[in-house]
Amino acid sequence: MRIVFLLASLLMVVACSSTPTPAPVAVQAPAPAPASLVCDSYIVMDMCVQDLRGDGTVDMVFFSDSNEVFMYQQGQKQTVAEVMAFHRCAVPLNEGMQNITNRILHRKNMSLTEEVDIARKLITNYLAAKPEIDACNAQFEDAAPATLAEDDESFMDDLDWGDV
Repeated sequence: MRIVFLLASLLMVVACSSTPTPAPVAVQAPAPAPASLVCDSYIVMDMCVQDLRGDGTVDMVFFSDSNEVFMYQQGQKQTVAEVMAFHRCAVPLNEGMQNITNRILHRKNMSLTEEVDIARKLITNYLAAKPEIDACNAQFEDAAPATLAEDDESFMDDLDWGDV
């Protein structure tokens, strides 16, 4: 009987000394992708594209010399305004320009031919929009400084940069 008792006790000790199952670990959501900023000279201008939310989509395009946003993603005007001042003639990115600027974010994986294509499309779009840009800028150049308010929002929301 003693042997049965010792064997039963030994089995209980061995059973109790098994490796405990680890507590379930809470699965954390992946960290958001870092925001991206790419700046370069595109013949006509020195500009930067920035993805503020880390989702791979350009939220704003700005002049690198003045840090003024001249194009912004549709629906993100308020978000962009919290980060940087707008150029007085800022416009929303149309679908074509959104696609072109999104490609700039990923240019490290591009061939020279693709980079040249992007530069060509940017220049073509700029030249197509130049009359409207010049007209917008002219209205401010012709205006007396006293008539311009500091917080004047004369965005060219209804203008559409050509889709090339």
